Amino acid sequence: MQITIQKEVKKSWALFLGIGTMMIAHGLQLQVMGIRSVVENFNVVTTGIFMSGYYVGYFLGSHTTPKLVQKVGHIRVFAAFASLASLSALVAAVYVNPFMWTLSRFITGISLVSCYVVTESWLNDRATNKNRGQLLSTYMIILYFGLAIGMLL
Repeated sequence: MQITIQKEVKKSWALFLGIGTMMIAHGLQLQVMGIRSVVENFNVVTTGIFMSGYYVGYFLGSHTTPKLVQKVGHIRVFAAFASLASLSALVAAVYVNPFMWTLSRFITGISLVSCYVVTESWLNDRATNKNRGQLLSTYMIILYFGLAIGMLL
């Protein structure tokens, strides 16, 4: 049993590395945008609106991503949305205004949920009934560890 899970984790190391790196960046972006909104004197309602853009994008992305994966495949969808997530972080860094930050958070939400859907469906395809829980728990540990590291940065 242990050998089987180790094989699957070794086969999926690039996927785990990619999602872990994205979570580090996302954790850092979460903290920086909240602090920067205070520095830029955005009021609480404005900050709430642009921070909630993430969840609107998350909701829409969770409905559209499975259709995209069926059409073009896991790798292309992951690569496209990982690139889009990095673009949204750059937009937030370059344009410091609430509208662009709302757009950036919206794009981040769509991008990250798409990467989550792709990663989890890819891991589900690779897993057997015996090792599915262990493989997905390894994924969740990497996901939350990366998010925590990003917040500490």
